[in-house]
Amino acid sequence: MTPSLTKITRGLTGARWRVINRDPLEPAASTALDRLRSEIGENGILLRCLLNRGLSNAEEVRKFLAPEFANHLHSPFLLRDMGRAAERLRRAIRDRERIMIVTDFDVDGTTSSVILSHALKLLGAGDLISCYIPDRFTEGYGLSREIVERAAADGFQIIVTADIGIKSHAEARLARELGIDLIICDHHLPDGEDVPAEAFAVLCPKGSSGVDYPNKHLAACGVSLKLADALLEGHEKREAILASLAKITAIGTIADMVDLSASENRAIVVHGLRALNQRSNNPGLRALLKLSQVNYPITAFDVGFRIGPRINAAGRIAHANSVLALFDAKTDEEAMKIAFKLDAMNAQRQHIQHVLVEKLKALIESRQSEPKSEPKSGPKSEPKSEPNSELDRVLVFAGTEAEGFHRGVVGIACSKIVDLTGRPTFICSINEEGIAHGSARSVHGFHLVEALDAISDALVKYGGHPMAAGFTVAAVKIEEMRYRLNRHASEVLSDDDIGQALNADAEITIEDATVDLARTLAWLEPHGIGNPQPLFLMRRLPLRSIQTLKEKHLKFLIGRERTEIDALWWNAVQHRPKFAGADQISLMCRLEINKWNGRENCQLKVIDAALD
Repeated sequence: MTPSLTKITRGLTGARWRVINRDPLEPAASTALDRLRSEIGENGILLRCLLNRGLSNAEEVRKFLAPEFANHLHSPFLLRDMGRAAERLRRAIRDRERIMIVTDFDVDGTTSSVILSHALKLLGAGDLISCYIPDRFTEGYGLSREIVERAAADGFQIIVTADIGIKSHAEARLARELGIDLIICDHHLPDGEDVPAEAFAVLCPKGSSGVDYPNKHLAACGVSLKLADALLEGHEKREAILASLAKITAIGTIADMVDLSASENRAIVVHGLRALNQRSNNPGLRALLKLSQVNYPITAFDVGFRIGPRINAAGRIAHANSVLALFDAKTDEEAMKIAFKLDAMNAQRQHIQHVLVEKLKALIESRQSEPKSEPKSGPKSEPKSEPNSELDRVLVFAGTEAEGFHRGVVGIACSKIVDLTGRPTFICSINEEGIAHGSARSVHGFHLVEALDAISDALVKYGGHPMAAGFTVAAVKIEEMRYRLNRHASEVLSDDDIGQALNADAEITIEDATVDLARTLAWLEPHGIGNPQPLFLMRRLPLRSIQTLKEKHLKFLIGRERTEIDALWWNAVQHRPKFAGADQISLMCRLEINKWNGRENCQLKVIDAALD
């Protein structure tokens, strides 16, 4: 469904405003809406949100709104090599062969390690397992030749990877030569590529290994859950064990930002969140939830912004082994000590990230204030830390650790700059040897892996997703990389693809904004990629008053006496002077329920505002 432009084309933030839904008077849109209303009889605004998410019949809507863990999980054996992988691991347990689990250092990787190790321990492999996570700073991402050789030297017969390995063709060949059976659980396969042929088994929902698997959007922890499911086939407590593992899988799935419109992912996350709201038997999880200061009931927001960052902090600041130790803790006292360390590392990460993001914002502002210069005619040999010209289509920043470009936070900083500018962003951390380790985040229309493919001869290595990627490049090649990325962007990105865009699900009135509607829209949760929190356009609202809160935020009272409502715009105090003398306001906003003194009121969370 193509977004249509409203009369207000941009808000005060500079973002473009659009409404996703078609004109309700258009025959096709009206027919689809009427059909859904007749089939399920729900609120028209909710139905419009469902249509915007690609749901067009009652069965799709029921599955989306009420996903069932037991019924909406696909058979693990739809993955081509699942039977082979499960049989090999069962044989290893029977014959007492050693198994090394090697995963990435992010939330998806560490939760995968927890899922796989717990499932194998339940089957009697406790003394056979060793979990290994590469060090971000000394080893880097992925399954390396050194890890395979070390496993062989230490007598391991099997390596199981998760969230890494899908591009490790040479390492798969080496493992085979050294007599190690390599089982890969991953989801990063780029379009047009296939899985390592010399691996013993590959479990991936994409490529030849996943041709029959319906859900192409599983996170690696989801693939690990599928392997656990296959291993537990016939186990008397299989359903209870899988239901328990779903808590950890939900955390990894949300944190890895995979598509939450996929029915299987929704089933995992909905069930996992429900289970997280019950007391856990795992001391580590209890400690993590306590220090994360989550609200109850726990939501996808709590996982994404409170729980996930604390898990991620270990691999960003020190070593992710702390996460495995947390979930292996036997007592509450032991677990709390580890959780406190994770919490401290997260606070350190937040500070480093804040300093870097503020530095990048200043660089962007200084560049925007300069007269627009002509684009460079070609690549240069020296790196630079700020985008060229007024603002490049693709922003590339680089600096050393001493300059604040900490390797562990460049990915998060990328996301912040993309949110600010609406442009693909690459940030490089240069080490003492002149090698830059970088992260990239993107916007729709700019496929990062395809972009990196286009400049692969300038890179040491790279990998990732369409919207998030990592790469290694020699520092002297950074300016060439910037030039070529922007040349590629000029071919694939239009002017409309650049900059922030806010796409509203519908235009609503102040009378529509009620507690009942907010509760109804909550049926769409959990929110994430593929299922964003509903956004609405409200036009020409009477502006009765405006306040500044804590010198940072704005609070509006809008409407008339019988239909007044509060609207909060966080971190927007810089826009206050623009409202001098204004008596009307238009908003891009979300509905929230404010609970205070036993009363509930609907309030608006402002994302952007405009003055006619």
